[in-house]
Amino acid sequence: MSELLVRDRWYALIIAGPSGSGKSVVAEHIGRELSLPVIDADDYHSRAAVDRMKSGTALTDEYRENWAERILGGMIAWRRRGESVIIACSCLRRRTRERFRTYVHEARIVGGQVLIAWLEVSPEVLRSRLQDREAQHTHFFPASLLGSQLETAEPPDPQQEPGVIRVPVTTETPELVARRVWEAAPALHPFVPRAGEAA
Repeated sequence: MSELLVRDRWYALIIAGPSGSGKSVVAEHIGRELSLPVIDADDYHSRAAVDRMKSGTALTDEYRENWAERILGGMIAWRRRGESVIIACSCLRRRTRERFRTYVHEARIVGGQVLIAWLEVSPEVLRSRLQDREAQHTHFFPASLLGSQLETAEPPDPQQEPGVIRVPVTTETPELVARRVWEAAPALHPFVPRAGEAA
């Protein structure tokens, strides 16, 4: 991907979706491919929020809003260093996505862009993945909270949310999903081929 492309403006690419959708590993693949820093939103949860989820209690919108502001702070820190960034974040609520998407306008970043790629994964696949993670003790989010997440989720409508794309995912490898994210939004992609280079 990256050999034909050049950085010409600041951006944040957010890989979104419910827990178990694979957003963290897909974000890592894209970050490595493009040599960009990766923010995992799980690292920005408060201890109280993590304990709440471990106990099987869903987060409230107040928790989510405070969490989103901390993630935004991380995004801003990288922007001040002149680095674009890849972010793995559920972005279940439309207002959370809107908060991220409007940042470049609020900060008056000319040419800046926030692109959100929502990974669409069936509830059956999500549940299977969460159950596997729970059995292996590799993540704090229990499978029992999936139903609450899906009830809370407001999957994006790209017609209503500019800069948001939906990427169907079934059993593809993370590498293939990363490629699909890349190819899904050529017009929105924050890398641009230079004139005269092959596309």
